[in-house]
Amino acid sequence: MDSVLSNILDAEDTDYGSNTYHEITTPAADDDDDNEPIGNDEDTEDEEDEGPDSDRWRHRTAILRTQLKPEQLLPIVTQTLDLWKSLGIDLPLFLLALTLLRSVELPTILRNWYAPPRTAKKGSRGMSARGTIDDFCTSLTRKRINADIARSLPLFSSPTEDVSTKALVKIQYNDLIEETKSAAPFMWSLLSEMAYSKKQRERNNTKCPDLMILNMISQAQYSRSQRRGKLQKLHALYLKASGTSARAFDLVHMLGICMSHKWACDAYETLADEKMREAQLAVQRPGWIISHDNVNLPMRAFSQRLHNQNHFISGTATTIWILPKSAYQLPTDANQDLNSHRILHSSEIFDLSRVICPNNIVLERIEAQNIQHVLRFLVDSPQFEKYGHKDHPDLKPPPSVEALPLGTKSKVQQFILKTCEIEEASYDGTEKVMAEIFRQLQLDTEVEQKQTGTERIIPWLGDQLTASRLRGLFRFHAEDLNSFERLDYMLPVFGWFHLLMALGNSLHAQYYGTSAGVGGLRHAFDLLGRKGLANQSTKGPFWHHLDEALHHICEAHFRACWLQEGNVRSIEELLSLAPATLRTMATTIVRQYASRQPIEEMAARDTESQDQQLRQQIMWNADVLVYIELRDAIRSGDVGRMEDITPTLLLRFAGGGNSNYTIELLEMMQGMYKEWPPAIV
Repeated sequence: MDSVLSNILDAEDTDYGSNTYHEITTPAADDDDDNEPIGNDEDTEDEEDEGPDSDRWRHRTAILRTQLKPEQLLPIVTQTLDLWKSLGIDLPLFLLALTLLRSVELPTILRNWYAPPRTAKKGSRGMSARGTIDDFCTSLTRKRINADIARSLPLFSSPTEDVSTKALVKIQYNDLIEETKSAAPFMWSLLSEMAYSKKQRERNNTKCPDLMILNMISQAQYSRSQRRGKLQKLHALYLKASGTSARAFDLVHMLGICMSHKWACDAYETLADEKMREAQLAVQRPGWIISHDNVNLPMRAFSQRLHNQNHFISGTATTIWILPKSAYQLPTDANQDLNSHRILHSSEIFDLSRVICPNNIVLERIEAQNIQHVLRFLVDSPQFEKYGHKDHPDLKPPPSVEALPLGTKSKVQQFILKTCEIEEASYDGTEKVMAEIFRQLQLDTEVEQKQTGTERIIPWLGDQLTASRLRGLFRFHAEDLNSFERLDYMLPVFGWFHLLMALGNSLHAQYYGTSAGVGGLRHAFDLLGRKGLANQSTKGPFWHHLDEALHHICEAHFRACWLQEGNVRSIEELLSLAPATLRTMATTIVRQYASRQPIEEMAARDTESQDQQLRQQIMWNADVLVYIELRDAIRSGDVGRMEDITPTLLLRFAGGGNSNYTIELLEMMQGMYKEWPPAIV
């Protein structure tokens, strides 16, 4: 007994956090009942403020403990027990009446009750209260979890009818994480300890389990009531948009991560109807564009029957682009002006000198952009990461030519119409697609058709085949009875993204070469380990991989030009050069290694003195810069730069045997320079 009491006095204090026991008696959330009180503290004991009296008693206990020797403790305990016996109480009754909430000794007392101390290899451990304390802690944990569930309930509440774009876009994971940490601190701490060990916290610098913990709490809320499925709704719509199969959907729904597949289909229909109504209102004002393209959908049947078989759908996907008012300022008679202009100038041919001999201002702008690209290949390299003059005016890009306005007031709205099961490759299919688009937009009535034919101008975009079909229909209907049937409202234009893909394929066809040859794309693909780029394809990720490879090969060529021009062995040796010197070197690189002039000068020499490999590399540099410039101009929205390189694109497609895009570029230039009035151009 003496040794046990000695160990009690000598035991080290353990930091158990707050010494205050605060009992939470918030009612637990009942299943499927979202009306339970939130943060109800009626039965919760008010936490008293700690004052100077508390500190005085703690100090007094500490002094008595230092003055008490272990051998004096047993007689005192014996006398105390005898006194209790004479008074008619025992230890449990005494502890029941005694309040130790403010005592600094309380954690040690509880620890000793849970696991009574003993001298090493001496004596037996006394009877503990482990089972009772475990039951009490379990009960208290349940109460605190239920209290956190009740407080955090509004964060995950989502009524059944609350399926709208406005409600869904308000959900922000980072904000929800912070709000849940505040509303359910105990449960968050508990789950965090479960999901992330101490070693992980010390070892990992980037991994954060907050999103997993948030979803754990969300699943618990959803398990209690389906009306608490805010995140589940968001996840269900994402999985549906990603094309997740119904079987996989059902599994994820069973795990409580998302809503059911049926709910997702119904919600999609609700959101589609909401957006369709917005689109129908948006097209009532001028300034919108239509683009559509073919789409292939494989439809799978898990349980096949005679009436339910796997099948393949060839359909058409359509997008409506609503331009901002600042980008579309046409007069009210623009439709009549367009048709009058067509009648007067459609038989005239635009000046071909724009293509063959561009003016010097355009050539200077193109050269300035090429110099900027060559500079960026150097400055954006890893070796120039610590270059201190990146913001110098000499490294700034040239001014834009005719950039589209940016900002919230210039935001373009996008509406995706319902996919129609109509194949658009034929003229008949294209006409049916047009009729379906007008039907979905509720522009198929006689009144709307009259307004479309006489007042509206609709640019109609698509790939080369779509633009060709639309232009053919425009010719076929030229003698119809009214302006709507004659398609007087339509401006068929090809999509520049498809032209960019065609330009990349043209470079691929010209410079592919062989594995043994030096300088060809095939040789570079083999060195880089790029697979799947041998044969051109319009399906799959071919263009994405080709675009990436063209950029990497282009950067390598021009960084080699920097080494050659700087007469150095590594890029790091150029770090000491001033920005003005770098711009001068970039200008020399463009004029000597990426233009037509050195090729013409080399062609004037004798055949034996010509360096064919250098000639090939200069041709590649000049041609790939056109691709880089078009890509950058499209991304930055500078239509002036796109117009500047249009003659170069026309000559490339004409020389490369691509008659389709040669015709498309000629048609666009004919419209810009002859058939379209200045207000539309």
